[in-house]
Amino acid sequence: MSVTSTLRAAARSAYRDLLRASASTFAGDEPVQRAFRVKMRTETLVLEGTAQNDPKQVEDKIQLAKDLAMMLRRNVVQAYKVGGDDTWSLRFTKDTELGDNSTIKNPPPMQSSRRARNLEKGVTSFTDLAAPPESSLPRNYSALKRVHKQREVPELREEDLGETFVRGSGPGGQSINKTKNNVQLLHKPTGILGSIV
Repeated sequence: MSVTSTLRAAARSAYRDLLRASASTFAGDEPVQRAFRVKMRTETLVLEGTAQNDPKQVEDKIQLAKDLAMMLRRNVVQAYKVGGDDTWSLRFTKDTELGDNSTIKNPPPMQSSRRARNLEKGVTSFTDLAAPPESSLPRNYSALKRVHKQREVPELREEDLGETFVRGSGPGGQSINKTKNNVQLLHKPTGILGSIV
């Protein structure tokens, strides 16, 4: 089945819309506009070869061109230099999407990665990790001390430890940045990773 003339007309219309969007978005920046148009001609709406006989592929390319034009108009903003000093200004168009940034100012609560891992394992509170399930969360020093005494420390054997040397960080200049002065120890059975500087 070949591409109909209606589909070709829709492709030309989408291509013109994309040209107009690039002209308004990249106005005043000729090299960027030219590079975008070359990319658009070679990749976005190529109606030659296999696409000539595949209407589904042509429809997908038309939709891609429409989405690109909408994205350019709404989301791309260019900066330009104002005057002779190093002051820059943003050029907004009538189509630029100017939201109130409510999702940035008031982001939805996110669980920390440790919290998410614990929930996957079924651990719902600190007491599941620190003490037997029948005890409650310790609230004072003596209770913490008692829980600490009840805790079982795994036996450390040399064959269970993995040792790697890595570069440290922080102040120190060349001696920190070019030497491996930090030792990381991994307890293989428990997965506990420690660092010694």
